[in-house]
Amino acid sequence: MDTTTVKRWLKRFVLWTEIALILVLVVVVGVGLGAVYQMNKMLPLGSALDSYRAPVGTKILSSDGVLLATLAIENREPANLEEIPDVMRKAIVAIEDKRFWQHQGIDLYGISRAVYQNVVGRDMSQGASTITQQLARLMFLNQRREIRRKVQEALLAVHIERNWPKTRILEAYLNQVYFGAGAYGVKSAARIYFEKDLKDISLGEAALLAGLVQQPSRMSPYSAHEEARTRAKQRRNTVLQFMAEQGLVSRKEADAARAAPVQVAKKRPRAVGYFKARHFVQFVVDHLRERLGYDEDTLSRVGLTVITTLDWRMQQAAEQAAREQIRRLRSRRISEGALVCLDPHTGAIRALVGGVNEPWEKYQFDCATMARRQPGSTFKAFVYATAFEAGKTPYSSVSAGARAIQLGDGSWYRPQNHGRYRGWVNYRSAFAGSVNGAAVNVCAEVRPRRVVELAHRLGIKSKLLAYPSLALGTSATTVLEMASAYGVFAANGKLLPPTPIQTVKDQYDQPIEDFSSRPVDTGLKQSTLDSMEVLTRAVVTSGTGSAASVVPNAHGKTGTTENHADAWFVGYTPDLVTAVWAGNRDNSPMGHVFGGDVCVPIWSRFMLRAIELNPAKKSLSAQQAEAEQKRQLEGQQPQAPERVRIRVCTATGLLPGPDCKTSRRRFRRGRGPSEVCPGGHNSPPVDAEPPPAPTTPAAPDPAVPDAPAKEPGADT
Repeated sequence: MDTTTVKRWLKRFVLWTEIALILVLVVVVGVGLGAVYQMNKMLPLGSALDSYRAPVGTKILSSDGVLLATLAIENREPANLEEIPDVMRKAIVAIEDKRFWQHQGIDLYGISRAVYQNVVGRDMSQGASTITQQLARLMFLNQRREIRRKVQEALLAVHIERNWPKTRILEAYLNQVYFGAGAYGVKSAARIYFEKDLKDISLGEAALLAGLVQQPSRMSPYSAHEEARTRAKQRRNTVLQFMAEQGLVSRKEADAARAAPVQVAKKRPRAVGYFKARHFVQFVVDHLRERLGYDEDTLSRVGLTVITTLDWRMQQAAEQAAREQIRRLRSRRISEGALVCLDPHTGAIRALVGGVNEPWEKYQFDCATMARRQPGSTFKAFVYATAFEAGKTPYSSVSAGARAIQLGDGSWYRPQNHGRYRGWVNYRSAFAGSVNGAAVNVCAEVRPRRVVELAHRLGIKSKLLAYPSLALGTSATTVLEMASAYGVFAANGKLLPPTPIQTVKDQYDQPIEDFSSRPVDTGLKQSTLDSMEVLTRAVVTSGTGSAASVVPNAHGKTGTTENHADAWFVGYTPDLVTAVWAGNRDNSPMGHVFGGDVCVPIWSRFMLRAIELNPAKKSLSAQQAEAEQKRQLEGQQPQAPERVRIRVCTATGLLPGPDCKTSRRRFRRGRGPSEVCPGGHNSPPVDAEPPPAPTTPAAPDPAVPDAPAKEPGADT
């Protein structure tokens, strides 16, 4: 082949090679542009970017500001840029992206420097990604090391820079980034590492936090390994050096911070979960689910602040009183207790003990709000209140003789009176001494159905079976329901449904729901309320709850089921009502103990402390003082006391005749007896000779279906 032919073929080869290269280049560029276009289509638009919110957990606080729980996937507390100290902002920029204020999302100079350092094997302490790129990855992408993800990251960074100002980007980054130890965002990090508010962190602490961002687990100051703690200190010092080199702090300030030791909180705080009053917190979560439709997963993302009604100091007093008393009586086969304290005038739950046993994981069942137990003789309050609604008085008489009652299975049972009660007895003595026969007779007289109706009006939600045995507390209810119902007596006939929540705010601190209870008028007569006050006070002054007399102006009722499976005391003062239960979770009988033995000491010890702490009492006293001062300024006479002491016949409660035995009793002004006792008696009512006892057992209320056979309650 001659030279001319060779040259011709070479020219053709070069030509076709050039054409092929051009085609390849066009294809590559086209594919690249197409890929970029497709990835760009997947990027969030401006509206989507503006609506983005990082998942923020829900904080549950007591009414006095104690953190009870943090429900979160990521423990994050949002902070405005103004809340973040200047040293923290400078530290993070110095170590993560020193050209942050100059670039437009991608730092080409930084990328070139990182490539060079990687080639020559030098320290890559600054990395190649800008703060904006890191934010894009944290907000929308994953952590995979892929070319596609890096391209998306770069495109997103430019997109963010076009839509957000630098200050907003920095704020979002500091709220989004992970600092280790379960802390997402700088505000949580300050609390977890230093137990400080964000505004109080020092230069050295800011540098430590900024340094942790690179590898938070590898250089944790909480690590048990000395090497990790050393790395944390070295990284902090590197941040301080960069800050000084970039003129963000003076050399003197940087040197002083570098010389200081690394100091973190002695005990690493728990980042998320239930911390205190666990049964109460779970009750709050259930309440939020019912009212707002939020389950626990939703609560971990929406960033609510829930301010509860619980007073942490009262809660501590309740837990201590219940735990120590139950522990003291374990030899008498008692293993569990529960307590609920309410403000009867608002329905606010001030303390709730759902159980005294640990660990929580094993004993999560709440004995205060979930367990339905026979209330024993504490239920007698509703029986006597029904009688007072029908016109009876505390000094009406009833036979103490126990009449036979029919159970749900058709069998008959005759209640036993504990103590020396026979003949006829007035209501006050029968209630104070918890005379079972008298309560059953009163219940049969007023009809069990009416007792059920009144108990439901007073807030009992559990199903009640209308049999005469109802008087002995054979229909199960909860501790919370009993506290709420007795609160009606303390609140002068108003029912305030119990609520565990005071306020709920969104993550922007705006209230989103009103959880305050609305008062419900139960329709109780004033005479009924006055009579119940006489009865419940008699239990404390001369009856089965006399150990509660150490609490000023205490009222209440003890209760014990006949098989000793449940012991109770439900009591109140003008400002607080508290129900206490003791027993065993498996419903096994305790030793030979009663509500007065077990529950009254818990109640008394707790209430003495709770009255001292109760803010409602202080505010009420202040209102009374203000009203008295106003009367004095207006020249009015001092307000007469609401109650007066009147001498009455001990047998009938009427004004005494010449041969009556007498005692002084307190009555509301204008509510005392007006008739004079006819006399003709010299013995206490409990020893009076009764008329012939009924021979036909009381039949069940026909309006209610048969009740299951249950062992009726008893009490002392």
